[in-house]
Order: sequence, then structure tokens, then C-alpha cells
Amino acid sequence: MFTAVVLSVVGALAIGAGWILQHRATDELSARRESARRPGLMTLIREPVWWAGIAAMSIGQTASGVALQRGALTLVAPLLSTNLLCAFLLQSAITRHWPPRRDLLGAAGVAVAVIAFVLIGGPHVTRGQQPTGLVTSVTGTAVVAAVALVLLLAGIRRGVAVTSISAALAAGLLYGLQDVATRAGFVLLDRHDVATALTTVWPYLLLGAAIAAVLATQWAMRAVRLDYVLPPMATTQPIVGVILGVVLLGDSLDVDVPALAVEAVCLTLLIVSAAVLSRSAALGMSTSGRHAASASPLASVR
Repeated sequence: MFTAVVLSVVGALAIGAGWILQHRATDELSARRESARRPGLMTLIREPVWWAGIAAMSIGQTASGVALQRGALTLVAPLLSTNLLCAFLLQSAITRHWPPRRDLLGAAGVAVAVIAFVLIGGPHVTRGQQPTGLVTSVTGTAVVAAVALVLLLAGIRRGVAVTSISAALAAGLLYGLQDVATRAGFVLLDRHDVATALTTVWPYLLLGAAIAAVLATQWAMRAVRLDYVLPPMATTQPIVGVILGVVLLGDSLDVDVPALAVEAVCLTLLIVSAAVLSRSAALGMSTSGRHAASASPLASVR
């Protein structure tokens, strides 16, 4: 369990740094082009800082993948959500923007929610754990994929802010699905050979969810604003991961009434704290310290 916790935290740090580096590349390129819109992929691949962000994300995803091999998804997914906290602190340092008390409370709320959930929920792997059958697995993943598709379609032609937030929520769902498929794949490989694992739905679900999540993320980043993308994505992914980890993988949480009540409070605190950070001036700033051109996401939704 300790190894899974350490790897999850390392993964969150690297993913948070990756988001900031990619944002810095797109922001600086947009400034040079005097545009508020996100540059295209063919333009970004010429930027060394963008590649540094991709490298950091790759390190983070690798660490989180190994963490999923060592620990329950109900443990790893909440810890990975702290990439929002890491990105917020790093962005504040880069922009030299000291966060006001409200933002600090939001950051503290994310940390407290995750730590309390892990301590109270006691997430662990049940002995003899096996992914659920084909029908249940396909049904559960199909529901998540359908909700993600609805979110993507709902955001079309609704303005940059709403489109980005909808796509970020969809990406969070898909990343949660990717985590489930990753954990299920490792469980199968622990008990069977590669050939047997390839006869199941999980390797193909992992590939499909990963590709779809990356595409949804790129669509969400079209506004070049972290406050549109990171909070909804960072809260959706662990919630989906925890639910599917219990339903599809047989991960365990303490389910007595007091524990369930606290776990619900922790998830609610995570969502509220992320909403507070979504209004943070630091996440709405460019890496040069200037405010992004478009309005805050919540104001745009109104």
C-alpha cells in the first residue's frame, strides 16, 4: 500500500507539472501570435516546452500505472486527483501570484478531502480479486462512455467556456475509465498470461479510453485556460474511478453508515474545493502573469 501511495503522489506531481508546461507552451505561442485561441498540434510540436510537458505527463501516467498495479483503484484514483493541487501551487509560483485566503482554503480542501477519504474509507483489494463478467463490464463502461459523449455533444456551439468545461468533464470520465481498464489489465496479468488477457475486453477498452481521453482533453484545452479544464477533470476522474473500482473490480471500502457518511462528505468537499480553485486568479493567468482574455468559466456559464 505504501508503494502505491508514493507512486500515486509522484504521478500527481508529474501530471500537474505536465499540465503547467503544456499550458505555458500554448500560452506563450498564443501571445506571439496575438491570439486567445489554442494553437494547433502541428504548431505545438515545434515547442520544446510542450515536449517537456508531454514528458512530464508520460512520467506521471507511468507512475500512476505502476501504482494501479500495486494498489486498489479506490486508493490510487483519489490520490491522483491531487494533480489539481500540484498544478495550482506550481502555477502560482511561476506567475509569482500569492494566492488569497479563499484559494488557499480551496487548495487545503482538496488535500483534506483526499487524505480523509483514504484514511476513513480504508480502500483495499479483496483477496482473489477478479474483474466482473463481460456483460457487467461492458454495461458499466458503456454508461460512462455514453455520458462522456453526451457531455461532448452538449458543449458544441455553446461558447468556448462551456465547450471546454463540458469536454473536460468528458475527459475526466474517460480518464477514470482508463484507470479502471489499467487496473483490470494488471489483475488479469497477475493471474493469467498475456494471451489470455488479450481475449478479454480490458486491453481494448484501455486503448480506446486513452485515445478518447486525450482527444477530449485537447478539445477542452482550446480556450488556453487551466481554470476551464483542470478542476472539472480532476474531480470527475477519481469519482468515476472509485465507483467503477467497487462495481467492476471488486475493490473494497468501509461501508458502515458512519464511514459512508464521511466518504460522501469527502467527495463533496473535493468538488466544492475544486470549484473554489476554478475561480482562482492563478489558474486564470498566463505564465507571464497576465490574466487570460476570456471571462472566468463560471461567469461564462451564467
